[in-house]
Amino acid sequence: MTSAQYTVHPSARGNHGHTTSIDTAREQPYSTTSIAGFKRPAHNEPDPVEKRTRCVQTTSASRTLPDAPTYVDASSPNPRRSWPRPRLEAGKIVKVDDFDHVNHQTRSHIVPLPPIFSSTPGPSQNPLLTLRHPRYGLPEKLVDNFEALGVRAIYPWQSSCLLGQGLLSGVQNLVYTAPTGGGKSLVADVLLLKKVIENPGKKAILVLPYVALVQEKLQWLRRLVDGVLKQTDESAESLGIQQRPKRRAIRVAGFFGGSRFQVNWFDWDIAVCTIEKANSLVNSAIENGKYGDIGAVALDELHMLNDEHRGYIMELLATKLLALDAEVQIVGMSATLPNLQLVATWLKARFYVAKYRPIPIEEHLVYENGIYPTANAKQFLLTASQLSAGMLTPRSNAQPCRKIDQSKNFELRNSVTNSVVALTIENAVAGHGTLVFCNSRAGVERMAVLISEAMPTSTWSDEAWSQRQDVLASLLALPDGFEEVLGKTIPAGVGFHHAGLTTEERSIISNAHDSGTLKVIVATCSLAVGINLPARRVILNGARMGREMVGPAMLRQMKGRAGRKGKDEVGETYLCCEDYELKAVAALLEAEMPPVQSCLTSEKRGVTRALLEIIAIRMASSRDSLDEYVECSLLWHTVPPNLLGDVVGKAVDELIALKLIQKAEYEHCLEPTKLGMAVVASGLSPEDGVFVYSDLQRAIESFVMDGDLHIIYLFTPVQTTGLAEISWVKFRDQLDLLDDSGLRAMRLIGVDPALVNRLVNSGGALKENTPEEIRISRVYRRAYSAFQLRDLCNEMSVHRISKKYNVARGQVQTLSQTCHGFAAGMVKFCERMEWGMLGAVLEHMLDRLRAGARADLLEMAQVPFVKSRMARAFWENGFRTVAALSEADPAALVPVMMQAQGKRPYSDEEALENLKRKLLSKAEIIVRGATRIWERQQMAQWEEE
Repeated sequence: MTSAQYTVHPSARGNHGHTTSIDTAREQPYSTTSIAGFKRPAHNEPDPVEKRTRCVQTTSASRTLPDAPTYVDASSPNPRRSWPRPRLEAGKIVKVDDFDHVNHQTRSHIVPLPPIFSSTPGPSQNPLLTLRHPRYGLPEKLVDNFEALGVRAIYPWQSSCLLGQGLLSGVQNLVYTAPTGGGKSLVADVLLLKKVIENPGKKAILVLPYVALVQEKLQWLRRLVDGVLKQTDESAESLGIQQRPKRRAIRVAGFFGGSRFQVNWFDWDIAVCTIEKANSLVNSAIENGKYGDIGAVALDELHMLNDEHRGYIMELLATKLLALDAEVQIVGMSATLPNLQLVATWLKARFYVAKYRPIPIEEHLVYENGIYPTANAKQFLLTASQLSAGMLTPRSNAQPCRKIDQSKNFELRNSVTNSVVALTIENAVAGHGTLVFCNSRAGVERMAVLISEAMPTSTWSDEAWSQRQDVLASLLALPDGFEEVLGKTIPAGVGFHHAGLTTEERSIISNAHDSGTLKVIVATCSLAVGINLPARRVILNGARMGREMVGPAMLRQMKGRAGRKGKDEVGETYLCCEDYELKAVAALLEAEMPPVQSCLTSEKRGVTRALLEIIAIRMASSRDSLDEYVECSLLWHTVPPNLLGDVVGKAVDELIALKLIQKAEYEHCLEPTKLGMAVVASGLSPEDGVFVYSDLQRAIESFVMDGDLHIIYLFTPVQTTGLAEISWVKFRDQLDLLDDSGLRAMRLIGVDPALVNRLVNSGGALKENTPEEIRISRVYRRAYSAFQLRDLCNEMSVHRISKKYNVARGQVQTLSQTCHGFAAGMVKFCERMEWGMLGAVLEHMLDRLRAGARADLLEMAQVPFVKSRMARAFWENGFRTVAALSEADPAALVPVMMQAQGKRPYSDEEALENLKRKLLSKAEIIVRGATRIWERQQMAQWEEE
């Protein structure tokens, strides 16, 4: 944050910065208490607040005064805070009187619905709607945990689905669909848990598409299985007293890119995985003969089978299980699957379609400041079509039920912007949560600021203010700082969420919204699929993601976030659009979800990876066995059989040409090469594997050992879609700062400084039309990202790297987390290629990247919250070992942690105290974590002796 945004309390300034001219200006006797006390003037009278504001803004120093609340004398008997009026005022929302004449039913959008909407039957009407019913066969402790987490009854469709023939016994596969928010995950949870509890030797795998969902589900399942024991036939006498609960406890582990923990096959009963990690887990189980231990696999977001970049790996995983004919229960689920019956046929599964939503949703179209109710998608489409064609008549069905007055503020002159702000504030003032979707990160932040500046302060309370200050304190306690704009919006109860924020920031914002501290979250469309964050009212600021219209699946996901079970009686969606978007919106609403198709076609190139994997893990070794595998794939059900022979033949020829497989001595037999085994073990596609091999081969021949840059480049991800765009000026600047070692590394990997200079001078970009041009572009993108990773390893903060390279902090963190998984794959690649020394160097640099520090801090970086600058601050203040941290007084660590935070502005002494309280909590965790690590070190040392 900049010093121009917060007033520094004199008592808080002593050790955190010198007195600046801005500070001096702030200490002048500017009083805002009296301004906050003015009432709104009549229309024909000058506004005293605006008049006073114009007077205050005559000096440059006064322009830095924050729009923060002022404090009344705290020594008074009943101290209370007062706040100034909001700077902006959105248009009022008024009911249209003529709306009743067109046979629509009107109601207030603030008053809760009548009890008729809460007519879902409960256990008293249907005993099967409680998980305690003996037909489900669940342990009492597990049901207790479900109820403690809010699941006191299940829906009729969930009961009907679970009681399908062969499902609870685990012998029948299942594919089902249910609307977003309809409770589809509970069915899979019950089936997986029942399998593990009743079959102690079996394991279950839950596959989710995104890391955020994996982390969220991991926490949920760990709370769910707390104290739940597996059924076992082992006699009490065969186990010691301490071993009994340990052997029978259900262990839940997470597998995802960026995870710090190494988990062995025997260390878990339920694995929550990303798609790639789940596929690697199954490959390893088959290769090591452990696939018989897998009892159940659940695939969430099954519609992603259409995704040729990641989702198709789910088809590879499921096809292998089907081809093995193993006793594995496969459960697939999605919000929508147009060709559900085809997918069920492929997976040899029963299928179930649920259309029930526990919270009814009211849909609206907002156009030219008019709010048009649409009871369903068909009416929505009709309304949009009539508006687009200008077919409105006094008796037309397309009549607004409410109108939004035009705002007097210049910033809200656009009708869509005014509508979004007005609808958000109406809902927030009523005490409900709102989720606003925008098409870009910049749009998200702009909208959050507008909403916060228009949020009425008359409804604020001291309690709400304190809770929001606590959120700010949590953000201030982050070692890498936080997004400055959040400092402006959070005091008004408004947060935002996009990929530019760090993981820690997003977690704090999400938790604050879930607890009700933040009433409004403004987010990009990716939030709809990346994390579960529902709200009573969902507002779509247009229907675009960037410049393109969102797809039908994304639109359904966003609208499906409306309504929170247990908190809201109804969900509301408002799609606000401009005139030029109406036709596109109408077409989007009319569009059907694309049917799920296989990506194992020659055009989508998934078949080469599929065949390489089964040959590498010894599932197939001949053309006949390859054909049998393909017959178990979704491809077999979507492509005419007479075409499959050519598809398989071409894929085999390509793999032989790439030297990933070879013909064995015996006729018609195929076997993997060492390179092919390495590619599969590292989780790479055949194309990426060959590219990585060429890089590593050059490194083996000419490795730059007197610097870090070459080795860091090697574990920079080869997939460049998520990497930052290259700033050629900054690229040239970094090249100019390199020493001889760095320049040699750049030349060896294929970077030409002369080309970079030409691109800077011409303002051009690299071409990416031919395979060779794409390869060269990939080298330069990876090299540019390697500069950022080098800085991370050298203890530069994410905040500084973000400013240095002009990329979002969240993007820097995502790059680092992606590298964790990719580098771990590179280590496995080197192990299979028998390049032990190179693998050791890669592993050492991976440890440094995880720690964000140099080699001397690696031991301390094992302690929670001790990373990068924090670790260096402890080192410089005498805490140089884990033992030293374990013996420290937490209160003594707080000043050191304040030092690591750097010079931060604090709004007042209360904010400073909140920060110290947060840091003390972290210090206590640091001491406990260091104590556990030190104890493990001592135990290992004693065992060696």
